Amino acid sequence: MTPSSLRSFLVSPRTLLSSLLISALSLGGGTSPSFAQAPAAAPPPETCGDAKDCLNKGARAHQGKDFVRAARFLPRACEVEPKACNIVGEIFRLGQGGVPKDGNQAALYHGKACDKGLILSCAIEAQLRFHGQEGATVDKSRARIAFEKSCGPDFFDSCANAGVMFATADGGPADPVKARTYYGKACDGGEATACVNLAAMLLNGEGGEADKPKARALFTDHCGKKSALACFNLGLIYAKGLDGAQDLPQALGFLDQACTLGNQTGCTTAQQIREDQAKQQAEAAAAAAKKAGKGKKK
Repeated sequence: MTPSSLRSFLVSPRTLLSSLLISALSLGGGTSPSFAQAPAAAPPPETCGDAKDCLNKGARAHQGKDFVRAARFLPRACEVEPKACNIVGEIFRLGQGGVPKDGNQAALYHGKACDKGLILSCAIEAQLRFHGQEGATVDKSRARIAFEKSCGPDFFDSCANAGVMFATADGGPADPVKARTYYGKACDGGEATACVNLAAMLLNGEGGEADKPKARALFTDHCGKKSALACFNLGLIYAKGLDGAQDLPQALGFLDQACTLGNQTGCTTAQQIREDQAKQQAEAAAAAAKKAGKGKKK
């Protein structure tokens, strides 16, 4: 997997909204929310008071799909409620309700939510910072941090992407130990490409001890699941005898599978092996004929 294969995804803030409203109301203590105070003490209609007041007003505006007002109030509320940061980030990322799309503002607020421990925002910020979505400034070092933070049961693809970045020195120095660790987590979570990348590291002893039997098992499993790269690597293992004796018929079978699945290197490698075999057979036949000719002269 290359960095360009890092996946993008869309996240709906609707689930967050209900919990945000609960937080907003609870932050007001046991008294009435600040927006319900006497008119004389209330701030002007298009402003809010402290962070709690902004949270209440922003949550109400968002619930009523008044995204312009929500985007005005919730940034201040971000100081006390990470979910407010997330919702503002989504308003700017999606350009909701007449608010212009702004990738930098989206990344800023998702970054704030991420730093406050909201894993969902870490995953979104990582994509914004890696790909420069919606005009966000590309920041590979921050993307790598955000992929690390969001790696887990909800975002195994973030584990895979962190693995790629550590393996390829993207966004910071290469770290094969971390790359192998993140590939392992992603593979355990069902990310097929991460399993193939992990198998390559296990085969070559990168980031830890070599484990050729496990590497071959992973390649075999994912070749059966139509991974062209897994079939190609499995073909090389048999062609070079990397985990046992050389077995060219087996190697050609897997290389042909890789070729059929679209791996051009598999095609050329299989062709080269066949050409080498034909050459060796021709040389052997010529040597045998020459030997036979000498025997007749005697």
